[in-house]
Amino acid sequence: MQKPKKYNISPAKGQALLNYQGRLLPSQNIEMQLFEVEIVEEIKQKGQKKQGDKQKELNADFQNLLLHGDALSACAYLKSKDIKVDLVYIDPPFASGANYAKKVYLRNGNKTEFENDDNSIGEEIMYGDIWQKEDYLNWLYERLLAIREVMSEKASIYVHLDWHIGQYVKVVLDEVFGEENFINEIIWHYTSSRAPENRYARKHDNIYHYGKSNEYYFNPILKKATDFSESKYDLEDKNGKYKLVRGYKKYFKEEIPIDDVWDIPLENVQSKENTQYSTQKPIELLRRIIDTASDNGMIIADFFVGSGTTAKVANDLNRKFIACDIGVNAIQTTRDGLAKRGAGFDILKIKDGVRLFRNPAQTTQKIFSLIEGFKPRVELELGEFWDGGIVSGKGSFEPVKFIGIDKKLTKELLDAVLEEIYALEETESGASKVNIIYTYKDLDIDQSYVNKEIKNSGKTTISIELISLDDLLAEKRDMLFSEDNADVEVKKDGKKCKVKIKKYFSPYLKAKIDEYNAKKIKKGTLEEDKKKAVKISDNGLELIEAVQFDTELKKSGVWTSNLDLEDKAEIKDKIKGVYELPTNKFKMKIRNISGDEIVLDFSK
Repeated sequence: MQKPKKYNISPAKGQALLNYQGRLLPSQNIEMQLFEVEIVEEIKQKGQKKQGDKQKELNADFQNLLLHGDALSACAYLKSKDIKVDLVYIDPPFASGANYAKKVYLRNGNKTEFENDDNSIGEEIMYGDIWQKEDYLNWLYERLLAIREVMSEKASIYVHLDWHIGQYVKVVLDEVFGEENFINEIIWHYTSSRAPENRYARKHDNIYHYGKSNEYYFNPILKKATDFSESKYDLEDKNGKYKLVRGYKKYFKEEIPIDDVWDIPLENVQSKENTQYSTQKPIELLRRIIDTASDNGMIIADFFVGSGTTAKVANDLNRKFIACDIGVNAIQTTRDGLAKRGAGFDILKIKDGVRLFRNPAQTTQKIFSLIEGFKPRVELELGEFWDGGIVSGKGSFEPVKFIGIDKKLTKELLDAVLEEIYALEETESGASKVNIIYTYKDLDIDQSYVNKEIKNSGKTTISIELISLDDLLAEKRDMLFSEDNADVEVKKDGKKCKVKIKKYFSPYLKAKIDEYNAKKIKKGTLEEDKKKAVKISDNGLELIEAVQFDTELKKSGVWTSNLDLEDKAEIKDKIKGVYELPTNKFKMKIRNISGDEIVLDFSK
C-alpha cells in the first residue's frame, strides 16, 4: 500500500478575518494528504465529438475524471499529477441543518401488491448538512485552500450557497482568494409554489465569483434588450437610435451583456434531465457559468458534483471535466448520466478512509446504531457539540462525541472537548463520563495523557474514555457491510451465452422494507394491514436498479463497462433480468436500489 504524502498549504493573507472559535489561523499550514488511488472503472467515449480548433491544442491528452472521495484528498491527487483546472464550480453543503436524502423506489414497473402511490420504500441519506458554524467554516476553509492550489493562474471559482451561511463564507473567500480578486455576487432567482405567511419567500441562491488572479478568463454572454430599454432611446440619426447621457450620444444595442441577477427556473420534474437528486441544479445555470468562464478544451472541476450537472454540461460544451463527490449515490448518478451522453472518463476511488458505508452521514448513523443504549442528542437535550449519549437503565447517560471519519484527534481538538466538558458540568447534567470515538489521533494522545490533562485542569470530575473506531466495530463489521447475493444462470452457446438472474437478495433492503412495513402497519384489520405492507416477489428483481457487464476483462483488473449490454431501470421500469452476451467469459455487476454493488466473476 502506498504511504500517503503530505502537502502543506500556506493560507493566503487576506484582509478580513472571521474570529470564530477553533478556526485555523493563517499562520498555520493546512495538511493535504495524498492517499492511494485506484482506477475502478473505464468508460469509453461513444462516437466522435465535434471538436473546436482550440480544443485540439488544450488538454488533448487529458482523461476526464470522476473521483470518489473527499475534495481535500481529490486536490492532493491532482496536485501530485500536476493537473491544473481552468474553472471551478462548487455547490457544497449549505449548513442548512438538514440531512438530504433520496427516495428509494422498487423497480417493478409501478405494479405493486400494496397501496403505495409513489412506489417508494422510504429514503436513503445522501449527505448530512448538520453543522456547528465553526466546524463548517473550518471544513470549507481547508477545502477552498486546497482547491486554490490546483487552479491555474487564469482560473476562476464559483461558490454556490444560500442564506444559511453565505454571508460568513464570503469573508472566508476574501481571505483565501483576496478581496481584490472578488468579481461578482450572482443572484440566482427561481420560483416555486411555497409562500410563507410571516416573511418574504426565499427564492434565490448566492453564487460568489472569484478569480485566482486578476487575469481570469471571461467571455461575456449577451441577451436581447427589452422593449422597455429600447423605448429610452428616443432620438435617432444615421447611426441609429440613441439617447443623450451627459451631452454624449449613447446608441441603442439590440444585445447587451447579462447582469448578475439570473432568472433561471429549477429543473422540471418531468424533464429527462431530472435525476431525482434533491439538490440538483438546472442545466441552464451551469451552461451559463461554463460558457462565460471557460473555452473549448479547458478543464472544469466540481468537487461536490452531486447529480453530475457540471460534468454533463462541460462534456456537452466540449470541455474536459473533473467531478468529485464523497457519496456513492452521487458517483453512480453522475456516472450513469455521463455514460448516457457518450462521455469518456475514468472512475477513481481515493482510499482516504472517509467512506465506510455509502457516505459519511450514513456511516455515522450506522456506527451509532452499533452502540448499545445510544440515543441522539435531541432526545437527551444535549448541546450541539455532542452527537448523543449512552443511556443506562438508571436513567443516567454518558455523552458521546464522534470526532469524524476523516478528522484527527489532536491536542487542540482535545482542548475544545475539555471546554465542552466544563460547560457540561455547569449544566448539572449528572454525567460522570463522556465517550470520545476517534478514527485517527496524534501518537502522544492516549488514555493516560487524557487522564493527566483532566487532573491537571482541576476543573471537572467528569472522565473521558477514548474509543477507537476499529475497536468499536471489531466483530460487528458484518452488521455494517453484509453483502447482497444473487443466483445467476449462464447458458453457453459456443462463444456466446445467455445470462439469467434467477434470484436476488439484499439483507440491508430486507431490513429496510421490514422497518417500512412496521411503520405503515397500524391499527386495523388483518386484510388492511396486508394491503399496506410491501411484499417482495420470489425472485427479488425489483430490488435491482442496474446491471453492468465487463466483457473486455483487462489484465489490469480495471472494470471496463460494455455500455451496449447495460441495463438501467428507471423508477417506472423493471430490469430485464435476461441478457444475451457476445462472449461466454465476463464479469457482471449488480447494483441495488440503495446503491450497493456486487460483482460476479464468470471469466474463468
